[in-house]
Amino acid sequence: MEFFSRLGFRVSLLVAVLLYFVSATAQEAVQQDTANVYKQDHVYKQGVTPMGLDCYYMAAYYYNNEVVYNLRGYPMCYTFGNVVSIKVNPSGTSYAVLSKKKSGKSRVRVYDLWEADYELHSFGKVEQPTAICYTTDAKNLVIANMNEIQFYDARTFKFVKKFPATFAATEMRVSPNIYFLAVAGENKVQVWNLETGKVRTELAMGAKVNALSFSADNKLMAVATADGKVYIYDTQSFALSKNYEGMGEALSCDFHPNGKYFAVVESKENVRVINLLDKEEGLNVLSPAGGISQAVFVNSSDDKSFLVHNTTGNITYSHMAVLSPHYRKMLAEELDKCMNEWLKQMPGESFEDYELRVTDENRKEQMRLFEQEISTRLAEGQVEMSDVSLGKYNPENNMLTVNFNNMPSIFLTVPSNEVNDFMDADNLEFRNAKYGLTEDDNFELIYADVYNTVSGKSYVYNNLNRAPLEFLTADDNFVPLELVQQSNMEEMQLQKIKQSVMESAKSENVISDHTSINVSSKVVADVDADGNKIMNYVVDVSYEVQMGFSIEEDFGPGRFKVEESGAAMSMLRIIKQAFEGDLAQYVKEGRKWKVKVTGMADALPIARKIPYDGCYGEYRNEPVYKGKELSNITLTKEDGITKNEQLAMLRALGVSNYVNNNINGISKMNADYEYYIEISEEKGGEYRRINLEMIFIDAL
Repeated sequence: MEFFSRLGFRVSLLVAVLLYFVSATAQEAVQQDTANVYKQDHVYKQGVTPMGLDCYYMAAYYYNNEVVYNLRGYPMCYTFGNVVSIKVNPSGTSYAVLSKKKSGKSRVRVYDLWEADYELHSFGKVEQPTAICYTTDAKNLVIANMNEIQFYDARTFKFVKKFPATFAATEMRVSPNIYFLAVAGENKVQVWNLETGKVRTELAMGAKVNALSFSADNKLMAVATADGKVYIYDTQSFALSKNYEGMGEALSCDFHPNGKYFAVVESKENVRVINLLDKEEGLNVLSPAGGISQAVFVNSSDDKSFLVHNTTGNITYSHMAVLSPHYRKMLAEELDKCMNEWLKQMPGESFEDYELRVTDENRKEQMRLFEQEISTRLAEGQVEMSDVSLGKYNPENNMLTVNFNNMPSIFLTVPSNEVNDFMDADNLEFRNAKYGLTEDDNFELIYADVYNTVSGKSYVYNNLNRAPLEFLTADDNFVPLELVQQSNMEEMQLQKIKQSVMESAKSENVISDHTSINVSSKVVADVDADGNKIMNYVVDVSYEVQMGFSIEEDFGPGRFKVEESGAAMSMLRIIKQAFEGDLAQYVKEGRKWKVKVTGMADALPIARKIPYDGCYGEYRNEPVYKGKELSNITLTKEDGITKNEQLAMLRALGVSNYVNNNINGISKMNADYEYYIEISEEKGGEYRRINLEMIFIDAL
């Protein structure tokens, strides 16, 4: 600090160069370091005590008084007064700083994340800002002041819209699906519907609100208050789902990415990690040195989870290896895939046979069968890993209790004259075991042939008809059969269109039998931002070209224009013909639809710059998903193409450009485009492909 004051400017040229280097390598350093901390915490020592923090992917950034630092402990910027809050742009391009002078005047400035003290913009005209946040898609920066909540474009900093404010916000969060903006101030929380610009609900709390958090699946919102209470709300109705008391000061809170766990900073010395499904499980992350004020969960590239928190003189990454997977979530995702396939009309199956096979009753029974199959696979032989013991015997009903140390006990029917054969649990073999999941996300044995090696007799334990988990019977998860049947009929039409387009393309020598195109459709139950149940229509289209034929039928090395790929153009002609014909009812002016385009590239290095003529526009720091993480990409005519990820992005842009400009009515819809890029570790044209998913919101 003295250095800055003495020289009269914030960072000298030499320091700026150094900071640029360390800033750009901080995230890489975290990834390297955390590879060695899966068995213990990793502590990043700092020259000052972090007072608050935010993360981009695995890299933490923090502040102390008037300075923002990176994980290496180097100053990122010297601010206007003491820092109140920092928020890192979710795409990793910049960070916003809310600071306040002793006079009480506050200001918001935005800085480049990868270059030291490089101010991108100052919101000098915003009067007395009190809280900041980014929308989770990185498109908007939200600033609250005493009278209104203002939205700005996160890249151009141009004003977008505003909401009136009835109180001074101290904390704001946007839900991952961009449905809600939660605003907290003093002892109340206001939740805005971002689509309608209206207040969805207002919650009166018993004490000052310290923190807000949304779960990654958008289903829950948490509010932590200064009287040591945490309230969990269901975001469909905003009814109270759970509440926890005795949480100390409840300084900060955050949901684990898998949605099963929740962290609360109880005090400067302790973070409590709570299992939201099983109240018996949890852990404390202790710091005798104190200094904790914030704790956030982050995931590494190999899906290891860490709890990042500030302590006195440190930033600490606590590895959460002890936390168990969210089995119910894994079950639900796998079950959904299995049921989507089962609900399709099979090749050669008549519609009459399909109607007999797929009924509401059969669907529920099939879900139970899939549930048993998936749960058993997830359980990975729990009984073999258990310490088995024998409990009491009830002679009135001939029930023998068999205990497990990792599952609930079972009750085995054993005639009284055979009880003496059960003297040692080690003599029991559990064959053909099947497992289920309990409400608290633990495994239970639901079927087994129990063989007694002493007597040579077998006993059947059968609890297959136990009460199913609530999501197996909830009406919200079911799509009416008439809509499933409609979707199947439309998928058959898609298949016919695909066959016709491919035959035409082959006759024109555009593609050959070495190119295959996949099309599918389904109806998915969802909930809108007002909590109403809706039905979305989803169409997936993708293609593959066999090894050795991509140059002729798909993209050659360094090629990206969609017109240069026979396979891509054939795929797009299927979409055009379908939505200008049999599926035209889904294309309506103003209807909301979400388009997920995935562009792919192989690992062939780009030896020299590839010219780009700007045919798909120019982009700077455009938000794009790289794998699971939101990142950014820049594409300009001046810089050209030097990275494979730019080729992948341009292939994706070519698809959206074609769809928007060549299919009647599409350009008048309310579109939300999301871009994903995938870079293969292998070389070869078969890795230069495109996938397209179109979700027509509330279409049925």
